[in-house]
Amino acid sequence: MTRFRFLISDVRESAPQEWLRVWAGRYKGYDEKEYRYLIDKYGSLSAEDFVRIGKWKDGVKTERQWRPNVASVAYRIWMKAAQELPKCPEGSDVAAFLDGWSGSTYTDEFEKGKVRKRFGLARATTLLHFVSGGCFPIFDSRVRTATARLRDDHVPPNTVRWYLDSFCPLFTELAALCNTEGNLRILDNALFSYGLSEKLSFSN
Repeated sequence: MTRFRFLISDVRESAPQEWLRVWAGRYKGYDEKEYRYLIDKYGSLSAEDFVRIGKWKDGVKTERQWRPNVASVAYRIWMKAAQELPKCPEGSDVAAFLDGWSGSTYTDEFEKGKVRKRFGLARATTLLHFVSGGCFPIFDSRVRTATARLRDDHVPPNTVRWYLDSFCPLFTELAALCNTEGNLRILDNALFSYGLSEKLSFSN
């Protein structure tokens, strides 16, 4: 069993359930109403739903932001997903799914030139999260930081293999320790908040 370091605001160790309650309660991230709508569409996601997933993940608030050449928006790849309507992969196909989508590239064109970008693993795991009905957790920079803090270790690599071989089993172990009672989204939220916090004196 992995040794986790569950800290709360006064940098004291706590029980896993208390850690979950405190950090999930501090979640101020993505739109939860939109999240729930999209998760409830599991198995019947439409092209418009994939657009909504893209807007949700990339923090799009206005239609002006939802277009090519917006710095933080992977518009072209999200629209590709809306055209292809990807389904949840099974078994060994999960790695291929993540490799394919995370490695997808697009080019933003600005006055000063062109910038080639990757869709990235955070977006690819978000896509997998929704097409799997929430079975696979999202793995972004905040979650990676939270994982390092919990394990009192270095920030893990941002790779498909580490996600599948290490993070997914760790996430399952955390869910059991925190007694999430089948509500994995609350653990997603706690990890997001724990990784985002800059108020604690962590070693990493």
